[in-house]
Amino acid sequence: MQNYFAVNNQDFLLSGMPLRKSDQAGDSETKLSENVTIDDDDVFLYPRGLDIKEHLEDVFSIVAYHDSFIAPKYKMKREYYKGRHYDIIHKDKKPLNKPDHRLIINLPKKLVNTFNGYFSGDPVSIKHQSDSTDDEALNESIQDWLNDNDAADTFSEWSKQADIFGRGYLYAYLDDGELRFTVCSPRDTIVVYDDSVMHRPVFGIRYSTTTDGLIPTLITRDANFDLKKKDGKIVLTNASDEDSTAVSKNDMHRFPELPLIELAEDEERTGIFDDVISLIDAIDSVQSSKGNDITSFADAYLVITGQKISEDQIKDIQDNRLINLWQQGNSFENNTGYGEQSAAFLTPASNDDTQENFLNRAIDMVYQISQVVNLNDSSMGMSAQSISGVALLQRYQPMQAKARTKALKMDKALRLLFTILFDFWGNPKLHVSDLTFDHKQSIPHNLSEEADIVTKLNGQVDDATKLSFFSGIDNPQKAVERLKDQQDEETKQAQSQMQKYLNDQQKGGVADGESVDDNGSAGASKNGATDKNGQSVR
Repeated sequence: MQNYFAVNNQDFLLSGMPLRKSDQAGDSETKLSENVTIDDDDVFLYPRGLDIKEHLEDVFSIVAYHDSFIAPKYKMKREYYKGRHYDIIHKDKKPLNKPDHRLIINLPKKLVNTFNGYFSGDPVSIKHQSDSTDDEALNESIQDWLNDNDAADTFSEWSKQADIFGRGYLYAYLDDGELRFTVCSPRDTIVVYDDSVMHRPVFGIRYSTTTDGLIPTLITRDANFDLKKKDGKIVLTNASDEDSTAVSKNDMHRFPELPLIELAEDEERTGIFDDVISLIDAIDSVQSSKGNDITSFADAYLVITGQKISEDQIKDIQDNRLINLWQQGNSFENNTGYGEQSAAFLTPASNDDTQENFLNRAIDMVYQISQVVNLNDSSMGMSAQSISGVALLQRYQPMQAKARTKALKMDKALRLLFTILFDFWGNPKLHVSDLTFDHKQSIPHNLSEEADIVTKLNGQVDDATKLSFFSGIDNPQKAVERLKDQQDEETKQAQSQMQKYLNDQQKGGVADGESVDDNGSAGASKNGATDKNGQSVR
């Protein structure tokens, strides 16, 4: 199948039916069977209200199509990310032992790692805020659950898979009575949506390929069903001991949402490097040609004109890189001929400037189209302190816009996960609508410039507005409250220290002939005696 689409890998990798196969555009949906449809974004649709458990043959239809037409795309995307670029590796071999370098510039991996590091380098912060619950205790429980599931690493891998494949999957499951979640690969995982305008997820499938064929597991809100075809019939391999038509208790869960949750990179399920793969193939080809040119210069051919040399002499020249232009009719025995005799090395003409200009332009276009900042750009090497804040934001703006779009889709997916969690906890007061998700992208800031702005705003605006211009402060209002608390505490400490100083002065400053009463007050008398009220006694 890959050979069929080798004319243009980009047409093959993009979601939907390749033009190379259909030779036409505009088909938004393809009917796979009576019930199953796949749209132009490689999303499977199923009739709303139809029970898949009563039509298990549709599961095998979906799996067969996915394994034949979608999984090969994902396999190629995975290979490109790892550094096995299809086009340059499968190029025809150069004839006549010419230099044949196959240089691979792994831009797909750099694009994915740069954007994923920017998007999920700092884990998403999840908080519950409401008036009806103890949010502090609840947020501690949420954080403990996330830590138990290594959420930071799992969410980062989930996001990276969406960057590579255009979609990634999170799978929630029960393990010894605890709710867990992990990442599943789109290469063997499918979520099927209903055909309504809402496109709600109705069931999922995970499958494996064995010598017995494709073995799918149907995942619903209520249970997992391990299926297998045997003697032309579909049977449950995880059937209950009591009922062969029902699954065992270990595979039942009763979740309020489908436990297989998709994170889409965008609505079209386009990976980061899908629409620049033709540029990446061209960059590999040109870079390899440059390597071939360099080798050709090192292996220049020697040209001898006007004189014929013997076979023994030719064998003495390494690799036979020699061209003998000898005119027939000359006398070989006495080594005489006519015409001018010469010997010189033949080297190819250099087109290095053309190649360099193309590479620079192509690499720049790769970053522009993919909306990823080129951190190796010479201007990006400047210190953030020497670049204005506006200039930094302008450079990161395309990647920021892409990250915001992806953050919205991740928030939607995380609400499905927490719907399952809150139902598992059994607390009816918890609502996913009270959750807030804070995505902190790693953007360098000119802190000196921001500090100057904050200083200039003194007396011009309120403290919360002023501090909002400083990128290091997440919540300006809380920062103002903490600052006020700190000032109150410092005032109390200053007052306490002042009172202690005054008391010490009073105690240590009693002059000779004075006495101190029970309250620390000093009094004087001519005879040096005072009463208990500090009055002199005569």
